[in-house]
Amino acid sequence: MPSWLGSLQFRLILAFTLTLALALGAVGALVSFAAETETDRFQARSQEFRIGRVHRMIAHRYAENMDWAAVQPSLEQAGSFYGRRFLVTDAEGQVVADSHPGQGKAHMSRRHKSQSAPIFLEGQEVGSLLLVSDNNGRGPERRFFDGPPPFLSSLSAGPEPAGTPTGSGPAGEPLISRVTSTVNRALLWTGVAAAIGGILLIAFASRRILSPLQTLGGAAQRLGEGDFSQRVPASGPSEIRQLGNTFNVMAENLEAAEQQRRNLTADVAHELRTPLSNIQGYLDAVNDGLLQPDEATMATLRQQTAHLVTLVEDLRLLALAEAGSLVLLTHAESIQSLLEESVEAFRPRADAKNIRLTLQAAEGLPDVELDRTRISQVVGNLLENAVVNTPEGGTVTASVTLEAEAVSVSVTDTGPGIAPEDLERVFDRFYRVDPSRARATGGAGLGLTIARQLVEAHGGAIRVESEPGQGATFSFSLPVRQGS
Repeated sequence: MPSWLGSLQFRLILAFTLTLALALGAVGALVSFAAETETDRFQARSQEFRIGRVHRMIAHRYAENMDWAAVQPSLEQAGSFYGRRFLVTDAEGQVVADSHPGQGKAHMSRRHKSQSAPIFLEGQEVGSLLLVSDNNGRGPERRFFDGPPPFLSSLSAGPEPAGTPTGSGPAGEPLISRVTSTVNRALLWTGVAAAIGGILLIAFASRRILSPLQTLGGAAQRLGEGDFSQRVPASGPSEIRQLGNTFNVMAENLEAAEQQRRNLTADVAHELRTPLSNIQGYLDAVNDGLLQPDEATMATLRQQTAHLVTLVEDLRLLALAEAGSLVLLTHAESIQSLLEESVEAFRPRADAKNIRLTLQAAEGLPDVELDRTRISQVVGNLLENAVVNTPEGGTVTASVTLEAEAVSVSVTDTGPGIAPEDLERVFDRFYRVDPSRARATGGAGLGLTIARQLVEAHGGAIRVESEPGQGATFSFSLPVRQGS
């Protein structure tokens, strides 16, 4: 349970519940305030109407009898029916009639006098009707009728105000007083129902929304445990789908990296085992007297040892380059002179296979900021691959041109070319287009990988273009030195 309380689903439900409670509370307060305001306004209008009816009734009784004593019975009936205390005063302000004579003498404040309704007879004020609204002025227990008494009905003058219920007075007031409480109860139960329905809805919706995340979490946990085959379905909202696709891409990259790591371990072990086995074999033969430690035997051992040293150095260089720890000693160099030196270094090997090796350089090439040793290694790897893969009588052409703000170096051969499925992997570690090639001619499969890392360390890019049967062209570009 504590883990669920800290889950995203619980937080969504809690946030929705708080939002719903605030919204319902605000709506309920506004509706309740509006209902109370309208109820008070309606009661005020009803009370004014009732006072007007009592006022007309008292004036009529006094006009008929010209005696305030005749007003007392009707005033008591009105006070008992409406549940209010009415007073009638004469022209001198003396109380001459009281709807509740048993309640004692009413205190006549200025507020009461200012709220009195004057009674006129033939245009002359003969008295006033007052409504005593304090608690002491309230009459005995109210009586409820289905309509006004006959004496009030007979004296009613004019239509009742719009919105006044039939039987205003004690019969109407309880109904009016129940409006606000009824509205509040309706709002309360509506809010409770809306809250329950909303919580259930957000629980269901959040579960549907978070289900892909839970699946993603489980897959991520298994991925962290080493199962790189984990994939998740890309479903749900666009953000969840994007997250699923990103996870799948990450899992594929991790799986590929793990496979490359395993392949690297196997390849390194295989590459080291062969020269070590050769060295061990020669040493065992010498030790057993099968071979003499002559110059030929020592030359073979030195060759195998040099191969080991080269392989280990290539692995070290590759590791430094991939980790971004390779230190480059860059200077402004002429790329043309570097290519001339590299071409001349490979010319004897090309001549031995009757291969025509040429250099084509554009005029006015600017200097390039580079590490001469490392770029010479790149050019040497490309020339070596070209010479090895070009049959006798073929051609290998090295060229350099200026393209925008970069110098482009290309090495083109007339060999068998590279199949389309191999083009994307020629720069992978230990990858050989022809796996059957012997190490004497094919190397360890690290030359192009090292070349790519060295070029990228200089801020450049390397690429290959080839069609089967039409040779291959390896090119790399280096940014031009600023100010050249």
